[in-house]
Amino acid sequence: MDTHKPIISILILFLLASFCYAQVNGEILEQDLDIDRYGYSVARFWGSHYEMGYAYGSLFADDIYAAVLEGREAVESWGYSWSTMLLFIDMTYTIKPDCIEDEFLGIADGVNDSIPSAGLTSADIRGINLYGDLAYLCRAVSSWGSTVAHSEFSTISTRRLDYYDTGIESQRHHIIAIFEPADDSPKWINFSWPGQISCITCLNEFGTLASLHDYSGIGDTPMGALPRVLASRYALTMVSDADISTHLDTVFAELNTYSCATPGFLNYYVPDGYGGVIKHNRGAGYYEVRHPHADCYDGQGIYTNNSDISGSTIGEPWTAYYSANAPDSNITMLGQWETAGPSFHRVTVGVRGREDILIWFDGALPYGYTPRVEIEWCETVGIRNKTSFIPDKITLHAYPNPFNSAVTISIGATGRSPLYANIEVFDINGCEIDVIARRAQPNEAISSNRGDCRALRARNDRNNAFIWQPDKSLGSGIYLVRAKIGEREIVKRVVYLK
Repeated sequence: MDTHKPIISILILFLLASFCYAQVNGEILEQDLDIDRYGYSVARFWGSHYEMGYAYGSLFADDIYAAVLEGREAVESWGYSWSTMLLFIDMTYTIKPDCIEDEFLGIADGVNDSIPSAGLTSADIRGINLYGDLAYLCRAVSSWGSTVAHSEFSTISTRRLDYYDTGIESQRHHIIAIFEPADDSPKWINFSWPGQISCITCLNEFGTLASLHDYSGIGDTPMGALPRVLASRYALTMVSDADISTHLDTVFAELNTYSCATPGFLNYYVPDGYGGVIKHNRGAGYYEVRHPHADCYDGQGIYTNNSDISGSTIGEPWTAYYSANAPDSNITMLGQWETAGPSFHRVTVGVRGREDILIWFDGALPYGYTPRVEIEWCETVGIRNKTSFIPDKITLHAYPNPFNSAVTISIGATGRSPLYANIEVFDINGCEIDVIARRAQPNEAISSNRGDCRALRARNDRNNAFIWQPDKSLGSGIYLVRAKIGEREIVKRVVYLK
């Protein structure tokens, strides 16, 4: 009798199980965090709703666990216990969409498998998604038609989140989470922080930008109320009809059947003027839609702040910008973005068509802001094991060379390159003697289209040339300038003649 076969079979099964366990339906595409985990991450998840949640929990386990601990402390500082708040949510709120419960469970399981001592439940994840149904003092704007005729986009939309400082440090880790569900629901992107799959600012594959605004309200939260952070998520992923002109009516007809937990406005900015603002309060629920006003640049713009406005004009901070540029069809992504100014986070999207969207994002840090993160939807969503975030080729030019006082260094990248470059100087022995630039942005370079995907877009709005002036104590000789993007690098020899 061969006693080795059972052992071998068990070993094979163990290895296969270990392999399957190690696989998660997600990947981190880009990440820039400091030692305190302040910064940003871009990640993508795919599969069933549980699988996407599990991948999220696995890849960001430490961050999500920290967010839950901070959430508990925050709730207790407000005079409540975490368990009381979770019980209130369970007894009072309606949870939509139904699939989000699978995501909550998946996130909790992913964290627990990575940190066995965490002991999180799906209720904990639900809690951190709903305790923040708080104050969003914000601005949002969208334009289409003739107002953007001189741009490459059919619609340009911007959302500025003026969120006050909650003291929750995990919210300084901005996560751009891309979700590609295996069912028929739309792909979507969430701009938030660890563990958040409800929607404060979100975008779907049609180019619809959903976001929330505060407005004053009175009264107690009614039983069965649908929290606005879930209503906006529900709205964004509810409709898959290719005809976007039907989306707002479908969404409002559904939301109108629910009471509301927190009063305010739900922006549902469907491209090409098919969107609107859904008003909601505790007494009437999700009760009315404000459509684009005919007097607002001939019905080709919509604006939301924290007041119950008619929408006949574009308000601050874009008033002067629109007055100067909309009549001449000169509304641009850059104009909307720069006029909005930085805030807790800022999102601007340029929509060319379904799944053909350029996205810009930045977010607040304790000491400033993240760099502007740029994403081309069709270069990022739906592509597994993406490697094109590392450029095909990088270029480095130095002139004049030789030089006697200063040399200009210019870098470029061929292929999609959202990563930043470091530029350093070494002597011929390999010792670093100077740093020309950290986190430099490569210039735009030519990139071929992939399918319907557009060519590379520049991450920056100026040419990136850097001047190196050697310290006066440095002697004449040959020096090596190195530019590095991700794992790809290039070295250029320069000659310094004093």
